[in-house]
Amino acid sequence: MMKTYTSLLVAMLSLLATQMFAIQEFDVRFKLDGLDCENREACYLVQVRSADGQTWNLAGQNYRIYYDASTASYINGSVMSLLPDAQYSSPLLTSDQQNVDASSFPGDLPFAETLSFLNYSIDLMNLSNGGINLPSSGDWVTTSSLCFEVPQSAIDNPSECINLVWARMGKTDGYATAFVEISQWLATNSTAEAVGSVFDDMDQNDSGEACLTSICGGEENENTTITCSDGVDNDNDGLVDCLDTDCAMVAPCVPENNSYQINLALSSVDCTTGMACYNVQLTGTGEASFELADQNYRLYYNSGVGTFASVVSRLESGFQPAATMGGTPIENQNATGVGSLGFEADLGYVDFSINLVSQNAGSDVIISTSAPTTTAEICFTITDEGITDGEVCFETAWARTALTGNYNAQELEIEEWMTPTDVRELDITAFNDLSAASGNAACFTSSCEQQSNEIGEEFCQDGLDNDEDGLVDCQDPGCSQTIRCSESCVAQAPTLSRN
Repeated sequence: MMKTYTSLLVAMLSLLATQMFAIQEFDVRFKLDGLDCENREACYLVQVRSADGQTWNLAGQNYRIYYDASTASYINGSVMSLLPDAQYSSPLLTSDQQNVDASSFPGDLPFAETLSFLNYSIDLMNLSNGGINLPSSGDWVTTSSLCFEVPQSAIDNPSECINLVWARMGKTDGYATAFVEISQWLATNSTAEAVGSVFDDMDQNDSGEACLTSICGGEENENTTITCSDGVDNDNDGLVDCLDTDCAMVAPCVPENNSYQINLALSSVDCTTGMACYNVQLTGTGEASFELADQNYRLYYNSGVGTFASVVSRLESGFQPAATMGGTPIENQNATGVGSLGFEADLGYVDFSINLVSQNAGSDVIISTSAPTTTAEICFTITDEGITDGEVCFETAWARTALTGNYNAQELEIEEWMTPTDVRELDITAFNDLSAASGNAACFTSSCEQQSNEIGEEFCQDGLDNDEDGLVDCQDPGCSQTIRCSESCVAQAPTLSRN
């Protein structure tokens, strides 16, 4: 009865909190964040603000965007949250429909014949404490970013502009009645939907942010292959070609093409406690070894077989301790049908980072192309079934767009330290996941059967009766051939009785 009263009290308090707070208003807009004219990629920030002169707390968000496929194509996996990891989830992409002929629909968007639609959400992780505030001053707050590939014609033609439209009533309801949703956190376990006031689309009225020729078309910028190799100071900053920092990541000035592969190597398994620990290893696979900088890892795993226990950095001077991020680990998620992982019915994942102590100082950790370097040790508690059943193996998958992008856009990020002011993210060439094909590293039966025998130097000096026959270490005949036990058993001649 007390539990019922408590539940009713929580519900009443939640309702009271909702009634006490007025419905808030928001504005939302796109803002150009970066443009790579050489690779034809344009990235935009998504920003919101309080539209009613009141400070209010931002809860979950659902962004729905229509855009013209003839001038832009969403780059899969590019959407990223820029809200604090400790308070908000990574974006969850729920729809990505590109280049659909919607001319038969009753809507009036000018690009209906080449209509594309994008939908992603960001959740507030802790409904007890709330999230960040949208200030009463109306300052814009960046929540996320996403990138588009644009055709060469959008680079060359000043009249061909990117067109991004926020889904809302009166504008896009001819195509669907799902719109942008921004929620306000009111109190513990209480949120309310805010009302959209201004939906600032991206179109030709935004000038150079949408019509890219003004940025990419002239030679006043020193940031393309041509302008970085023509021997001319195109931007009049006193620096020519590769001496200009704008050319640092543009051919022919880009440094050696370094890359890496990642591996999980079993370091230990305790068959009694079920604790299995793995070394996270990086190996260079590019043209040269490289100096390691910040690292962000995401590992998916079968949480029905193993649950996250710990992660520690194995990097010493120059790096901070390993830290989990984004409210992870998250375990026992049923994502059946979302992607292609064989364990998506028991999906778990953990994000962790290891960052430099000082960007200026860098580190002395070199990722070699000849041997792996251990950066961290991550441990999981394996179920009894995983230890004893040879058909049950612990499976993992490193995050990458092609395999895990349907669950979340987050990927591995490994940076190379270049200078005190410059790092670059490296490409990965191989993801070594765990599966049944990994043998003893994922399927523990054979390893644990060996541990159950009192055979071998390790098990003949641990003080345990490993095979449960009542004999410990050198008392067990199974240990008679080990060095330790053979040295302690010195043969003696029998003493004969005179009787």
